[in-house]
Amino acid sequence: PYIGGELFLREGRRLLGLVSYRDAGEKNGARTLCGVRFCAVYIARGEGMATRLSARRAAKYLKWHRVRYAVFPKDYPCKSAFARFGILPPSDWALRQAKAAEIVRCAMAQRGLRPECARIALLSAAPSAALEAAARELARDVRYLSLCTPGQERIARSLRWDCGASVYEVQRGDHLASDLAVCFDDVPPPFGAVLPLAEALLKVEYGAAEIEDAAPDWDQNQLICALYAALVRRADEIWVKDVKFPPKAGETANLP
Repeated sequence: PYIGGELFLREGRRLLGLVSYRDAGEKNGARTLCGVRFCAVYIARGEGMATRLSARRAAKYLKWHRVRYAVFPKDYPCKSAFARFGILPPSDWALRQAKAAEIVRCAMAQRGLRPECARIALLSAAPSAALEAAARELARDVRYLSLCTPGQERIARSLRWDCGASVYEVQRGDHLASDLAVCFDDVPPPFGAVLPLAEALLKVEYGAAEIEDAAPDWDQNQLICALYAALVRRADEIWVKDVKFPPKAGETANLP
């Protein structure tokens, strides 16, 4: 299952790293980009032993400064050198939860599922604030919405009272007929098309205004996740550009 990232900047405990290609005169240290203060390291361009050694030195520098997450250049080939020191790209788990309803809508559009006739099921094995928020958003226009989650009776009752939506409650073990089942954690998925929100192999591409112009050299998804964690961008200032299902997960979910 997907492991959610630590919100280091929200907690104010850790700096986020910024990996940049080196130009003349640049030195490792603090750098501000898009309103966020980073611990910046500079690496050599190209390939070969010199490039790998440069990446290793940069990774050691970030580790010494207690950095665990870093924004990398686009298509950077040496992220594994940083991973050996425990330095990874920012997790999008917090943003993925905040944008769950929009991710579901994007996946529905890709599969040609219209809200007025599609059967959408939301599932989780544990109580989920993200599922409840997504259900409240989707209930506005998804006609056939079903829930299979602890506390589903309360959620369904709240949706009936607040917006007049009729939500079907599925008991664990019952047969679930849906055009798209959205799994918010490692709940055993049903047969059919599954959108595994808690799975790292599900790729979500985000967009935000002016990001490409302000920081064209870095991975846009990683930078957006960093800005969200730093409270520099709100969820409503970020949109979902694309959803890429894991291999075969969009067609069959008879998983072990």
